[in-house]
Amino acid sequence: MVAIWPKPLAQAFLRARPALAVPALCMFLGGCAFSSQLTPPQPSGITQQLVIRSLERALAGLDLSRFAGKRVALDVHIQAGNEAFVKAFVQTWLEAHGVRVTGDSPALKLRAFVSVLGTDKNERLIGVPSFQAPVIGVPFPEIALFKLVRNQGLAEVSIFAFDGATGEFVESTPTAVGLAKQNDYTFLLVISFTLTDVDERAR
Repeated sequence: MVAIWPKPLAQAFLRARPALAVPALCMFLGGCAFSSQLTPPQPSGITQQLVIRSLERALAGLDLSRFAGKRVALDVHIQAGNEAFVKAFVQTWLEAHGVRVTGDSPALKLRAFVSVLGTDKNERLIGVPSFQAPVIGVPFPEIALFKLVRNQGLAEVSIFAFDGATGEFVESTPTAVGLAKQNDYTFLLVISFTLTDVDERAR
């Protein structure tokens, strides 16, 4: 059975084909460019891992043997980040490594400075970056022959010690630096892999 359209309807469809082509193309390209995704938390999980691993490694680089077994008062000063969490983490780390943190008659007063705590990101791309297609205004996807996305966590920690009775300066530790990384590689559009050290815990 062959369906025969009325002549006026067929003529109207033929005239409308060019006008229908552009919306159809937009829908096709849009379907290629977009996908349904959950909104990630801020900061992202990998950012949190990079921050805490770099802080752990900076603390592990401190020579705490000079304070081990002594009663100390502790003040932690940070330049950026979650202040309450960082202070609690630094105190817990010191206690876990033999430093007796107390507010009663301390032999030393320690001031710990977390002078740097954060992440950096940079990218390198060989290929065509994503762009907004002219006229139709649809995003054109990135074409990566080679792409490197480098994410790095960085922390710097130092401790200054003062006499618990007189408040006079006693000594300070060298600044300890902690680094963590996650590098994402893409080759020839579809080959991708990640190199990271966030699973390596400092002790």
